[in-house]
Amino acid sequence: MPEPLTLDQVLGITFTSGHAWRPDGSWIGFIHDDGGRLTLRVVSPETARTVQVSEGDDPVTEFGWAPDGGLAYVQGGRVVVARPEGRAPDLDGPKAWSSAEVYAGPHPVTSMAWAPIGTRLAFVAAGQVWTFDLGGPSLRALPLPGVVRPLGHGSPLAWSADGGMLAATIVDDGRWDLAVVTAGGRLVWRSETDNLEGPLAWLRPNRLLYAQASVSYTAREWRVLDLPADSADPEDRAVHRVGEPLGLGAEFAPQPLPDGRRAVLVLRHTGWWHLYLLDAETGGVRALTTGDAEDVGHTLDRPRVSPDGREVAFATNRLERGQRHVFAVDVETGGLRQLTHDAGTSVEPEWSPSGDRIVFKHSTTRHAPEIWVVDRSGDNMRRLVGAMPPGVDPSRFPLPRPAAVRGADDLEIPGYLITPEPLVPGRRYPALVYVHGGGMRQMRDGFPPLEAYAFHYGVLLWLAGLGVVSYLVNYRGGIGYGKAFEQGNSRGLGVAECDDCVRAGAYLKGLPFVDPARVGIWGLSYGGWLTLASLCRAPEMFALGINFAGLWDFDRYMPWAKRSYRPTYDYFLPRAGGSRADSPEIWHNASPRHLVERMQAPLINFHGTADAAVPSEQLDLIVEDCLRHGKTFEAHYYPGETHLFTHRATWRDALRKMEAALRAHLGVTG
Repeated sequence: MPEPLTLDQVLGITFTSGHAWRPDGSWIGFIHDDGGRLTLRVVSPETARTVQVSEGDDPVTEFGWAPDGGLAYVQGGRVVVARPEGRAPDLDGPKAWSSAEVYAGPHPVTSMAWAPIGTRLAFVAAGQVWTFDLGGPSLRALPLPGVVRPLGHGSPLAWSADGGMLAATIVDDGRWDLAVVTAGGRLVWRSETDNLEGPLAWLRPNRLLYAQASVSYTAREWRVLDLPADSADPEDRAVHRVGEPLGLGAEFAPQPLPDGRRAVLVLRHTGWWHLYLLDAETGGVRALTTGDAEDVGHTLDRPRVSPDGREVAFATNRLERGQRHVFAVDVETGGLRQLTHDAGTSVEPEWSPSGDRIVFKHSTTRHAPEIWVVDRSGDNMRRLVGAMPPGVDPSRFPLPRPAAVRGADDLEIPGYLITPEPLVPGRRYPALVYVHGGGMRQMRDGFPPLEAYAFHYGVLLWLAGLGVVSYLVNYRGGIGYGKAFEQGNSRGLGVAECDDCVRAGAYLKGLPFVDPARVGIWGLSYGGWLTLASLCRAPEMFALGINFAGLWDFDRYMPWAKRSYRPTYDYFLPRAGGSRADSPEIWHNASPRHLVERMQAPLINFHGTADAAVPSEQLDLIVEDCLRHGKTFEAHYYPGETHLFTHRATWRDALRKMEAALRAHLGVTG
């Protein structure tokens, strides 16, 4: 009989982020997350030997390779520079890297970026850009207007290829702008529009390609900014436009080719995310990939141009909707090559500096995302950094089975079913609908590529060991199934997706091995929001709801998001039919709290007080309303915790409380 995955083993899964090659290709740097202990490490692509570079317990949140092969990283809000003391094969311990703290000011550093040449490093502290030149050394502030903040999940800073100029996204008097400043501190251009500028990329030292989204987030222009060396007036022109009245999708950073004229864009002109080649001179675009498939790994993924400019590596689900494989496409001919052949999810490809290898993340039904490498030919695929803790036998994990329900508008809502193994004949099991977060995310055939959802997948395996059946519903609005599916929640935000989740609950109740009286629902963030909505909109469907950091009051959330979490505000706005004045009924329906009196099932809530994506005020409102209406609920606050919960101890406490609720309300006995 399979050995169930224990909670300790789930909590022992480790994760990585930000893998990047050293300029000479001898090491790959990455941030290692061991239950909230974030350290900077490097791994040899030849031997898979891993070395920890950072010291101490303060978390490392960002790093970058210097042009000369040194490292800069942000640890505990300070900037540290580490340099190797010996040859690459000899760097077998932290003492082989000499570290020096170069900035430890009164305000923590939030972003950093090396200039492509030289020894200059830019970083952001308290919204102010500073440059530090290690060759001096010298420290200076760049007088940018407003405060520097990232518009999305990427860096707010981008150096030109020669290090002569720096582009930054800024917020000034409530307006988001893009600004360009010289390395000496002279402001040379600013967008000064009400639109949203970004993402961006430098095509050549004086040419910037950037996206400009409309205020309504229903149109996006790609624009080219030419900055003449003689200080003449900059030329800013539109070269390509995308209009999507139901709401724009994810923003993918343009990937410049070495010729300084062309760039690879991710667009969905045919209803699927594909790669296109943009000519910045003519504005012409040419499709590099086609077909009914999405050629991105996830909404934070991006294609990567090879150093010689001949090919573009990208993740795609053209072989299997719930998986991703890395392919390469020839820029001139459009010829495709498959680089990874193993089943699972392979994403985030990064070419080695010589272009002979690609490092990427790879996960399967047996292991969480890990760092792997493959030759350019597609041969010699091998693991460099593992994820699973000692003592785990992944061959005994229950395998996900594809499942689907028919949603409103006859839209197929896909998902996966995870069951205890083996199922005892005649036994009726408790069950849960698991609702992923993010909105534009996708649960996969195995561990997903992003840490939060990969961790939750491990939780689902643990729950299977407790005797719980799980249905992983990929509700409309998610990625992986084309634009029509992703925009299926437009003008029905929080209602259309909720209906998909409720139908998933009905699907579970119809299975012969599920006890229809013991079906619950849970999720985090967007998943928590839909959990709350499902309990209120279909009060007789679920026997228990478990909400992690979900939305309760849409009206209170949107003004806050516009100020503090812009990507979510922009995503929600067109899907909610515009402003509240434009679509008051849609906005009203998006708040579960208006139906709180209908809620019947017990509700268990968890929220971190330092949540930067959904303020813990939302849980305050849940408590207020549940008390007023006499509902059965629990509310658990975690002081200082983040949106996804950073620390292992927090998850241990929350999951034990979740287990207690499952035993009390769903009769879980495993």
